[in-house]
Formats: sequence, structure tokens, C-alpha cells
Amino acid sequence: MTTTASRRFEIGALILIALLVLFGGRILIHALAGFRLPAALVIAVALVAGFIGARRTYVAAPADARVTITRSIAYLVGGALALWEIVWPAKWLPGSCIAAFEVAIVFDIIIVAARLRERRPDGTLS
Repeated sequence: MTTTASRRFEIGALILIALLVLFGGRILIHALAGFRLPAALVIAVALVAGFIGARRTYVAAPADARVTITRSIAYLVGGALALWEIVWPAKWLPGSCIAAFEVAIVFDIIIVAARLRERRPDGTLS
């Protein structure tokens, strides 16, 4: 597959994931709430791993560090809201968690779409 085709496929997959989160997010959150301790531990480990990944990106300082870190933080906010919902449920948290993940996924789609328009060193679009 070409780079353009693979990036378009990635955008399509991200749109599918966004739809799954939109329509199945509440069900998943309520299912996880039935297993509070294991769910909280898994989400906490994922948050720590995400924070470490964002920190490594910041320290390495690649050309797209700001974009990558912003995307990572958006996912971390969604994860933190999910953890909060599992540990201390509140009426407004499931919607906030889903909205945070949707924003992160849309931001991810924008990043991939922007890379579709990047130029290669030979001047052609990637």
C-alpha cells in the first residue's frame, strides 16, 4: 500500500473508532464500573504509560513534538475522566469522558490528514 492509501485507511479506521466510542462508550464505562478495582488498576497503568510516553516525546523533542504531546494529553484527559468515573461515579462524567476521547480522536484524524499534504524531499505529496 502506498503512504497515501495507508493514511487514508488510518483516517477511516479512526472515524470507525470515533463512532464506536460515541455509540458504545457509555455501555463500556458502565461495564467497567462493575469491576471497579481491576478496571481502575488497568486505567491507572495506561495513564502512567501514556504520561511516560508523552514525557519521552517531550525530552526527545522531534519536529512534531507539540502536536504529538497535545494528542497524548487529550487521550490522557479522557483516561483520567474514565478513571474518575470508575472510582467516584458522577452523573456528568460518562459524557465528559466520551467527549474527551472524541476530541482526542478528531485531533488524531486532523494530524493524519495534515500528513497527507506533507511534501517529500523530491517535492511530491506523500
